[in-house]
Amino acid sequence: MLTNRRSTLMVPGNVNGRPASYTPGVTAPPTLTTLRPENEPHCTAPSILTSTMSTLPGYRVTRVLGAVFGSTTYALKDTKALLKASAAGGEVKSLTHIMYNARDQAAERMTRDCVTRGANAVVGVTFEEKEVLGFIQVSVCGTAVYVEKEKVPENPFSP
Repeated sequence: MLTNRRSTLMVPGNVNGRPASYTPGVTAPPTLTTLRPENEPHCTAPSILTSTMSTLPGYRVTRVLGAVFGSTTYALKDTKALLKASAAGGEVKSLTHIMYNARDQAAERMTRDCVTRGANAVVGVTFEEKEVLGFIQVSVCGTAVYVEKEKVPENPFSP
């Protein structure tokens, strides 16, 4: 299990409100955490090879293992707050978070289905999102396949 907790990484803590590695006048390069704040929606789906195309460039399909599916349904909790935020003309962040979470959960279920069939990739992935009676339903489907990396012929002219 990966973690970024300071105690498990044995990273020294802050000194006077600054990181222990702080050097005056030197700015640290941006990291994933500084580029994407935790309160912003982001995708956390499992990492297997997926493609909306029927092929994966650079890979050869050796076995087709069948269709895989994943779906989830989320209830909209506070519809008054959603309507109020949408009337103001801005992004409805709570709805955006719900959609990202629903999409990730549906993709994770499809991935689990894929892995249990012995596949290592999904091709022809499609997403469908719809609202039914105040609920948000997200469905994802694709074809589970086992792929191998294509061997690239060596260039006889390279040194």
